[in-house]
Amino acid sequence: MRGGRGLTLVELLVALAIAGVVLTLLAGLTAGARQGAGRTERRADTVATLRLSAELLAEELRLAGTVPWPPPANPAPEALAAWLEPAVTVALGPAGDAVGLRGIDHRLAGAPLQRDVVFEVVVDGAGEWQLYRRPLGSPRQPLVAGVTGLHVRWVVTAAGARVSPVAADGQRIAALGLEIVVAGESLSVVAELPARPLLAVRSVP
Repeated sequence: MRGGRGLTLVELLVALAIAGVVLTLLAGLTAGARQGAGRTERRADTVATLRLSAELLAEELRLAGTVPWPPPANPAPEALAAWLEPAVTVALGPAGDAVGLRGIDHRLAGAPLQRDVVFEVVVDGAGEWQLYRRPLGSPRQPLVAGVTGLHVRWVVTAAGARVSPVAADGQRIAALGLEIVVAGESLSVVAELPARPLLAVRSVP
């Protein structure tokens, strides 16, 4: 029998070693949980950025080729029709594509506004990727931060054929198939074009 004898030095060292192992395991589990939570949060931010970009682009592109009725007196209807041809332009580049649209925005109160804008992904002065909206004659306006790619993958012609953008050059189109990239994740978007605008495609070296 040990009676009231206390712990020996060996027993104390064993107990401390076991406690150290348990604490190390707990620290590892805590760090793993934090990393997992960080990955989940980053994934949620990526998904939110993709969805926001998709909604903004789809909403804006619906204006391509649109004209309110009656058309505005200035410019004259025939001048307006010429201005709208083509109403969608796609600049195909090796690092990403730029999509331009022309249309009349009658969603706001007051007189309809002519829209001539280009959407493109560019690195800003701080080295951060951004989706930009660039109105004609104006500097780029940051639209969504964190977007690293914008690509036009296919086009639906007004006749209903799904073809590459190059094959649809000079045709009227019903939709654009876009791919948006954020932090290595991508989202495919179908942007419908109710006005069936004319498409012009060019390549950027």
